[in-house]
This record gives sequence, C-alpha cells and structure tokens, in this order.
Amino acid sequence: MRATFARLCVAGLVLTFALAAPLFAQRPAVEEPRVRFCAVDVYVEATNAPLAAYQMEFAVTNGVAKIVGIEGGESPAFREAPFYDPKAMQRERVIIAAFSTESPDHLPSGKTRVATIHLQIRGAEAPAFEVKLKTAADSNGNKIAARVSIEERKPQ
Repeated sequence: MRATFARLCVAGLVLTFALAAPLFAQRPAVEEPRVRFCAVDVYVEATNAPLAAYQMEFAVTNGVAKIVGIEGGESPAFREAPFYDPKAMQRERVIIAAFSTESPDHLPSGKTRVATIHLQIRGAEAPAFEVKLKTAADSNGNKIAARVSIEERKPQ
C-alpha cells in the first residue's frame, strides 16, 4: 500500500511539473527592430570657381535613422571632418561646414566628395534624406555657384 501511495505521489509530481513546465519556459522576447549601418557621401559641385568653403544642412526626413558619425572628404582641402554641432548630430538633422585656406590651385573644382555621414538605421524601411546647400565660397570668401548631392554607399 505504501508503494502504491508513493507511486501515486511521484506520478502526481511528474504530472504537476509536466503541466507547469510551459509556464516557466522562457517566453520569446519582443522582436527588436533590425539595426544596420550605412554611409552617405556628400558632394559639392563648384561650377564657376574652386571650392574653398561650404555650409549645408543634412536631414533624415522619415525618422528611421540616426546620425552616428561624420568624416571628411576626398580632396586634401577637405580631408578633415567638417565642423558640426555634436548635439544636433544626435538627432536626425545636422548642419556641417568646412573651409580651406589652401591656394586656389590646391582647391577642388567641379564635383568633389566633401564629407561622409554615417547612419544607424532601425527597421526595414529605407531612410529618406534631404540636403540643402546654404552657401559655397571661393578662396577670397566670395559666394560661388554650386550644387550639393548625396549618394548612399552600396554594401560590397
């Protein structure tokens, strides 16, 4: 009789643990949005004189990306990172500016990459960007005609 009682107790415990196991199982966490990084190259095309200075505004317009870094361009005149407000960079918008004291024969003419902006993107939605050139100047500080453009680097 004690053996039967012991078997019933063991069977009851096994049944209790079997039924309770799903309650203690780790539940899957809420899926975190996918995070990826990209780089956006910023170009200024000076059309009538060598480029010595620029100021522009860059923004992520759909809120899916955060600016995480800014680096300089390809020309020796703009190889150093441009000036920017680090607090503004923590949002989706930043104003960047740079100038060079190089002589006109050492300044870039035509289209040149002046900066690269690094972004952290959340989720599957593609980021949307807006860039506005505020001003561009020659080595004498005179305003020059110029255009700004951006290109997202493709992963290799």
